[in-house]
Amino acid sequence: MWDGEDQSLKTLHIQAPRVFIVACAVCLYYWHSGTGTIQTVEQIKNGTYDTGPFNRSDLIAPFIRYRETFQVAPAYNLSSCQIEKVMTTISNAVFCYITNASEFVANSRRISTEKYSTRLCLNQNFYENFTAVQELLGTSKTEYTIVRDPVSRFLSGFVNKCIGEGSYCKERCFACDGDMSCFVERLHDLMMLAQTGEFTKFHYELAHFSPQTWYCNFKEHLYNYKILRYKEGKHGIPKLSHELDAIYKAAHVPEEIRQEIHKELCCEFIFE
Repeated sequence: MWDGEDQSLKTLHIQAPRVFIVACAVCLYYWHSGTGTIQTVEQIKNGTYDTGPFNRSDLIAPFIRYRETFQVAPAYNLSSCQIEKVMTTISNAVFCYITNASEFVANSRRISTEKYSTRLCLNQNFYENFTAVQELLGTSKTEYTIVRDPVSRFLSGFVNKCIGEGSYCKERCFACDGDMSCFVERLHDLMMLAQTGEFTKFHYELAHFSPQTWYCNFKEHLYNYKILRYKEGKHGIPKLSHELDAIYKAAHVPEEIRQEIHKELCCEFIFE
């Protein structure tokens, strides 16, 4: 963990009202509080949620259809919508193993040690459009996604992208050189353009730091998904692994494949 994380958290709390308060409200109300707050979610989606004392026009809007990326296993009518900085690399490895376990093993690969830049299933089992996935999997399908506490996700992304990658790629995170205030201000400006439709192309920082409601076409299809919460710490990892196994079992993924996935996630892999 980065030594300056405590100070970064304090800085984020100061900056958060402008950038995250409405965009993350769904995470806090729905994903972290259960289905009893569906009414609140609908108010946020249709723009009737009271954002006071903050002016709605200054806030980042939730449920923008910005990015849709999916891992799919057609043989099991199974898909996972990918949200950046929420287990995307490990999810790619899991689906690679599910769809072609023999090749995965023959290449001496392990789910717990796959790296994004050298992953076996590069551009395989991968779709970037919600409608295309629906057509591929048909009516009897299992769709899930994993969401993460928004502050934890932001800090993980900042440390990984702005501090780690920023040490050798000076243009990363708007060339702010690890300055969180600088980064948040520029990210906010870019998000404001994106939510009004003035900026639609892929942007590295926007793709990794957009509100989680900007992924997966959640505005129209939030209730299509089984939504799992990313679990922090050593006790959270086994629990999340069991929840994933239940989904794979429901999709009729063979037991021997599920056992290997569970072993790799539960016993070998340390989530960051």
